[in-house]
Amino acid sequence: MLLKRKFQGKLDINEEQGSLSLLKETLKNQEQEQDSKEIGDAHVEILSSTVSRCKSLLAVATSAKTVLILNLPSLKVQRCFRIPKAPTSITFDQNDSHVVVGDRAGHVCRYTVATTSTSGYTDMNGDWCSCEGGPLLGTISMVLDVAISEDGRYLLVADRDEKVRISRYPQAYAIQSFCLGHSAYVSTIALHGGRLFSSGGDSVVHEWDMERGTCLSRSEKVSENPVRRMCICEAENKVCIAAIAGTLLTVLDEKLKVVNKFSSSDPLMDITWHKGNIIGVSSSSVLVFNLSDGSSRSAHVPTEVLRSLSMSRDPILSYFKNVTHQNMFDYFKRKEEKMESAKENKIRKRKARQSRKAAGKMKKITNETEVAVAS
Repeated sequence: MLLKRKFQGKLDINEEQGSLSLLKETLKNQEQEQDSKEIGDAHVEILSSTVSRCKSLLAVATSAKTVLILNLPSLKVQRCFRIPKAPTSITFDQNDSHVVVGDRAGHVCRYTVATTSTSGYTDMNGDWCSCEGGPLLGTISMVLDVAISEDGRYLLVADRDEKVRISRYPQAYAIQSFCLGHSAYVSTIALHGGRLFSSGGDSVVHEWDMERGTCLSRSEKVSENPVRRMCICEAENKVCIAAIAGTLLTVLDEKLKVVNKFSSSDPLMDITWHKGNIIGVSSSSVLVFNLSDGSSRSAHVPTEVLRSLSMSRDPILSYFKNVTHQNMFDYFKRKEEKMESAKENKIRKRKARQSRKAAGKMKKITNETEVAVAS
């Protein structure tokens, strides 16, 4: 079992990406941020990672706007390159020749696994970008997850605007369908054969027909917390879908009915399926969930790994810190406030008119009384 094997090596992300020449924009941002940071306070986070279909490559995207491609299991760096925006998700394409990266600005670009001499491209807005790679598509919303269909035909993009977009790959300007039905942001998508599953802020798992964009089935709400990540589990010729939300791990069958639940002491950050078990990671431990007997246990990992987990910061917090004030919500809220303010002003003016009218009547009565007395 993988967890019982000795750790064969480690990688210092800071050392590897430090050897790259920084972009002018990155240097400028660092100079601006230096005033608000103490020296040595810089902290590089791994925001997303993925393993190639051939299982021989690992791609890592960091908060320093870099992507590293590593050989497995040696963790030797094959290549490292800069990307223009902070990444949120990364995946390999069908033949492992490219990595596809989604970012916070709503861009999805692809980069070659092999070293390239390409030094820049024109982005979706017509602006020149000095990074390598090529743009696939752009949205007005933050991209939260990306995937390539198992047959390599489609690019799947989940975003903060409650939808999954299905585009042809690599001609992503040709949209196949939109999967609409979630009531909150879509943070995770999972594939099994031609089946597509998605979930996110509404804590409901949907299954979709990718080509038509129609919902085939949906689960009940699995948690009061948003679903963070899903994975496909194949055991005993059965397919299950595992979803994590807060400290809860929920397992659903093919009909999206809940069949098992596990809980942990700390919120789970990610999960994967490995040799009959679900492996979960929290900020304090690596957990092994056994679907056969419903048991769970902590995996034995080096102290150094546990220390790194305890120091890790949750990137989801920064991704979704403003997720509740979507554009339309803000618009209607401001409109309601303006209408309420206008209503209050109208009432105040009406009361002022009534007061002036009453004062005028009183003055008229007083004058008439004075005239009568004088006569």
